[in-house]
Amino acid sequence: MSELTREELVFVALLGAQEYGLDPALICALCEVESGRVPWAVRYESGYEWLFGRIEDDFPGIIKFKHSYPGSLSTEVQMQKTSWGLMQIMGATARERGFRSWLTELCDPQVNLEWGCKHLRWMIDHNNAYGLPDFRIKPEDLAAAWNAGKARFVDGKYTNQSYVDRVVKAMEGYQ
Repeated sequence: MSELTREELVFVALLGAQEYGLDPALICALCEVESGRVPWAVRYESGYEWLFGRIEDDFPGIIKFKHSYPGSLSTEVQMQKTSWGLMQIMGATARERGFRSWLTELCDPQVNLEWGCKHLRWMIDHNNAYGLPDFRIKPEDLAAAWNAGKARFVDGKYTNQSYVDRVVKAMEGYQ
């Protein structure tokens, strides 16, 4: 399987978007920009430090996890530092949201969109410091947050403005 057609992407994006009350055009645009609609896209982020479930103990440099996951410890560490599939959701983020299976399953389009949309919904619910209703949250804010953890500004622009611009442009093709 290579890239999904636009129609295939819209179909699978509608499922996740509807379940979590999200704009399907935004979900499709994130997939376009993040993976080029390629479900098998993966990217290892060697500098990624936020491993989920890590237990700090008396032995610096030794990594242990609270939960048991499939595979070896070193494999789990590498997989949590990898972004997966259409939405390029980080393995650690999927773990944080409750994903307990092999992280490679995130390359399945339906699984990826389910967990990616679940995380985006969580971001809306937990990063909405103003208490605004969902319809007042701009897609640009969500795109910036998806890429950087939360929307950050410098001199009135997003710190990742070029990324946000690409997502907004891609959204136009799905309106």
